[in-house]
Amino acid sequence: SEPLQAALTAPEGTPGRARRVAAVRIVPRPPAAPPGGGHPSPLVTSLVSWRGVVRGGHDLFGTELAALEPAAVRRGAREVLDAGVRAVAVTATGAPASVGHEAALAAELLARKPDLRLCLSHESGGLGLLEREAATVLNAALLEVADRVITACEQATEALPGTPACWFATGDGGRVTGRRLRWTPVVGLAARIAAALIGAARTARVSDAVVALTDADEITMGQVRDGLPHVETDLTDGNGIRTCLPQPVLTRIPVHTPSAATLLATRSRHTSDVVAALSPAGAAVAEALAHPGPDGPQHIRPEADLTAVGAALTEPSAWVDILVPTDGPKCLEQHQRDAEQRALGLVAAHGAEPGSAYVVRSTATAAGYLRVYRLQVRAASRTSAEVAR
Repeated sequence: SEPLQAALTAPEGTPGRARRVAAVRIVPRPPAAPPGGGHPSPLVTSLVSWRGVVRGGHDLFGTELAALEPAAVRRGAREVLDAGVRAVAVTATGAPASVGHEAALAAELLARKPDLRLCLSHESGGLGLLEREAATVLNAALLEVADRVITACEQATEALPGTPACWFATGDGGRVTGRRLRWTPVVGLAARIAAALIGAARTARVSDAVVALTDADEITMGQVRDGLPHVETDLTDGNGIRTCLPQPVLTRIPVHTPSAATLLATRSRHTSDVVAALSPAGAAVAEALAHPGPDGPQHIRPEADLTAVGAALTEPSAWVDILVPTDGPKCLEQHQRDAEQRALGLVAAHGAEPGSAYVVRSTATAAGYLRVYRLQVRAASRTSAEVAR
């Protein structure tokens, strides 16, 4: 997480900074504000060197709102390539319901420049255009950074004795292969806190807990359920960007002195089951927060770094977030079963042991009063020992 985060926020011109990308929106009515409406996040805006708009898009039913004219696609592709970028983020209205327009523009771009790196918003899923665009731009900007980080990690792993595997933790509390992370590095941004939550809970030998992680001036509280961090989408991340990616649901409480943590522990409604220092600087705050008594939280002082412990305990995972139109309960049930099988297939493809994949969560939420549902499926895997048990 930290090398990826540092690359996003490094000053312009700093070696290792994330590369700026082109951002293309496919919308039925191009906005009047140049260039293409922009984005509310300053960080996302700073990562975009060129922005363009192509007319097109779909509604929530997958019905075409505006035809994607071949001439407009060719013109858009030409303008993108003239901008001289190496990576492009493409975001279309209604892409979670129909990927056709994003795929058509991508095909035209690759036909003209086969080595161009493309990130399409439907690959992240999610409902909101701005949330998908943010995730897609961040992903495109981090591609080259991820290449360097993953290569260095793989080389370090190969130098170790034996045949250790090289995996990478993700923001949903799972892990992916280096090949997968090279394609979607943005999923690694929230991995540090997710791994620390897992590490704290497992060190405390509990599978369900509210965990408080302390730093020098902040307490971060999250929940662990059945050994995995509770995650949601469409949350604001540590950069202040609202994205469509799953990440831990957190409460952040500023604490300027350990005495403030003591006051918080005795008089506040904020309660926790497990308290642990996220870094050495947070040890004093953890001591103050873990007030003694039978009702006090379990204070753990692990010898190893909590994030490293949690990362070592992660297993392959997957997240599917799509929109589907339905004609009734039976149709919805079939769509949900298909989404669950897709998520389980992704877990298997990410390296899970045979028979270890399972569905953690599967929800179908109506989109307003329409016969369109948002399906969110989270799948994970168990270790061979857990499967045997």
